[in-house]
Amino acid sequence: MFTRKHVVVGHSLPLKGALALVVLLLCSSSLAADLKNNSISVSSVAAFEGGHLFQLESLKVLELHGSYREMGRQYGYLLKEDLNQIYDNMSRDFGKSEAPTRDQLLNFGNRSFQLYPQRYKEIILGMAETSGLGLNDLLVINCLQIYLLSAHGCSAMAVWGNYTSNGPLVFGRNYDWSDKMRQYIVVVVFNPEDGSIPVASVHYTGSIYLNTGMNQRGIFLETNGDTSESIFTTNTVTTPILLLTFLEDSASLEEIDGRLRSARPSDGCIVNVADERGARSYEWTPFDLKRRTLDKDGLLVSTNHFQNPEWGFETPVPGINDPIRTEERSRNLLTLAQMQKGKLTPDIMMDIMSRPLSEGGALQTEELPTSYQVVAVPEDLEIYVRIPGVQDWIEVDLNLFFQEEGEAGLSGHQL
Repeated sequence: MFTRKHVVVGHSLPLKGALALVVLLLCSSSLAADLKNNSISVSSVAAFEGGHLFQLESLKVLELHGSYREMGRQYGYLLKEDLNQIYDNMSRDFGKSEAPTRDQLLNFGNRSFQLYPQRYKEIILGMAETSGLGLNDLLVINCLQIYLLSAHGCSAMAVWGNYTSNGPLVFGRNYDWSDKMRQYIVVVVFNPEDGSIPVASVHYTGSIYLNTGMNQRGIFLETNGDTSESIFTTNTVTTPILLLTFLEDSASLEEIDGRLRSARPSDGCIVNVADERGARSYEWTPFDLKRRTLDKDGLLVSTNHFQNPEWGFETPVPGINDPIRTEERSRNLLTLAQMQKGKLTPDIMMDIMSRPLSEGGALQTEELPTSYQVVAVPEDLEIYVRIPGVQDWIEVDLNLFFQEEGEAGLSGHQL
């Protein structure tokens, strides 16, 4: 059984020099005491131009406010050290066999950046002003997933209704990509001043797009790679940036549905979304979109193969045409959900998602390691995050980081 810790967050003044050291030491003592009760109380460890950085054990949470350029400046300054470390780590591999070169990453990064909506360009341009890195360096970092050279993975399960004894919907998600760079997984909370819906994203530092996230309206969204072998298009907005726009612009699942039907992805993928009432799964290629049926009433399990029969794809067979074991992971999660039907809570979901594939679960540790895990409760705007080898399950109450509707900047956190 994995333990999880509840986090209580407060804002503090910007810290400098010796004062910062004293406060951080005091926080460390407080953390040690609070851990006895599995409760952690921390304040922001750094602040800049309205943004705040929090350190929840080994997990960083970045809270941003203002215009997109201002949020980019906050991002670049508050995560300057991590951004530079990531670039240095990537640079050491440039030119090595099988690793992409800097020019290859920059070419892809530039093509993607040119099609970014202007507001997201502003974030990266703001980061370039404060991070100590140039725009091209940041575009290289934005291609970190390509640098990590992984096949598509990921597993997801949502339960509600009879599976939770009519408790809140719980969504579990394993992001399978690499065991490298895990220490740079971060929760970034964007609170734009232009009326867009605040969004929290969980992913690698410097990645200005979305693969896993939840907005202030309680819409949770995650994407899994697919095995349909659809082509990658280079003349369209990349899929993860589309998903970020969907969460910023959508207050309901029906709005998400309409946006999915109005756009096309850069490559094939599976998009799973949920609110407090239910979950949906969409199988999406540059040429078509199909919504698949639920596995059971109140249960959705999704890995990496398309399941809508209209595609005409055969179900992968373990040991024959299933190198990433997508069907095996799907079967395992279905079995575990049935075993716990009527008892599924966030804690039980964390246990299920953390069970290794070798032990009848979905957690990958070998060919395609799980990079991070998220369990979400949309009704409560809460997520739980685990980074294997870096951070055990820890609760992040997004209510503490989303600004109130109608609130401008940090007016709710004036010190």
